[in-house]
Amino acid sequence: MNQSSLHHAIASVVTIFLAGQAALAQGTANSPSTQHVVDVTNSIVWIGGPNDTINGPLPIPIDLDANGGPWRKQIYSNSTSPFFGGSPVFRETILNAGTEPWTDWHEINLNLGQIGANWGSGNAATEVRVDGTSISFTASVSGQTLNLDNFSQPVLPGQVLEIEKHFEITTDNVVGPNTLLFTLAEFPTTTIPEPATLILLVGWCLTSPRFLR
Repeated sequence: MNQSSLHHAIASVVTIFLAGQAALAQGTANSPSTQHVVDVTNSIVWIGGPNDTINGPLPIPIDLDANGGPWRKQIYSNSTSPFFGGSPVFRETILNAGTEPWTDWHEINLNLGQIGANWGSGNAATEVRVDGTSISFTASVSGQTLNLDNFSQPVLPGQVLEIEKHFEITTDNVVGPNTLLFTLAEFPTTTIPEPATLILLVGWCLTSPRFLR
């Protein structure tokens, strides 16, 4: 690769990341809304990943789309058992299917469903991983919105984001099978990285097999 091409590549990467201001996301093009169920045996809700029996074992692809609006998740009781309450654990596996890095993640409780619930203030999010490696982040709750900000490394296109979260149920009522419990709207955002992060991102691009070809 000649010097001119190298400079052009770096400039292109910098331009991409500087242009990547906050944007909303939607689900896959044919499924901006997905359904998930509470596993009554241990109150775990799998969002993508090996035990997501509705959507399959693969991570759910999400793409930044400023015009698409957030991805909507509908959480149901399962087809045979009622839901008795508790504090569900969400184990979420998401693929960055777009072309922009993610530096933050946001979830909004839309208050649509038969169960009242809030984000737990102290343990709303317990772990975030990128391609299986734990990263640091800042979790905060604002009203009905859970914000996971300041990822210590971005979720690059093609990488998998895993999040473990807890939802606190505020009603004790029992509901039957196939009942919509609550609905969440989710979206990643991307922000201008700090210089050190930008250097790492440029380095990744310059050493990736696809770039070197």
